[in-house]
Amino acid sequence: MTGEALGRMLSQARSLRAGFAATAPEPWDGTTAAAELAVQLGHLAQCIGRRHGLDLSQFEDPARPITDTGDELADVVLAVLSIAVLSGSEPSAPPEAPGGPRRVPGALAGDGALLIVLVIAVGRLAESAMVAGGYRHRPSGDMPAVAEAAGTALAAAGQLAAATGVDLPAAFDAMTADAAGFLAARSARTGDGPA
Repeated sequence: MTGEALGRMLSQARSLRAGFAATAPEPWDGTTAAAELAVQLGHLAQCIGRRHGLDLSQFEDPARPITDTGDELADVVLAVLSIAVLSGSEPSAPPEAPGGPRRVPGALAGDGALLIVLVIAVGRLAESAMVAGGYRHRPSGDMPAVAEAAGTALAAAGQLAAATGVDLPAAFDAMTADAAGFLAARSARTGDGPA
């Protein structure tokens, strides 16, 4: 992901956060966005699990199909960027070619392994946001700042996007357009909108 793409996605995330603020019963902060990240990561896992032949019917809602890996990755990235924005920081730029996990013989590979790396990265980001927001004690050891943890999570999402053939900036643009359409229709119906 280029710095230009990250800058555009960050601007879009700020705009969507402002729009979605009117739809939430309570104001969001970085920790609330971290909870949303768990939701979106679950949706992404459904898509990846299906690619591996898992029967996930017990988690599926026919009225709300979750089948587009690119859209779900874009939702994960929006949640990552939302944590940074709502925590008052900007994500560190993810490396252009981040190194993947070191594999041992017989270990899981491909998009399944990269999903695990993403889960670990967003877990660290959620923990950083909780500490920054005063919801969790600071653990011992080296915990990354929200900006650094967000950059690492974005790099992990980029690796997974590449492995699944998703053009992440394009998927994010499409998700942003869909969300903006939803917000405009909702605002026309209810009269609320960004403050």
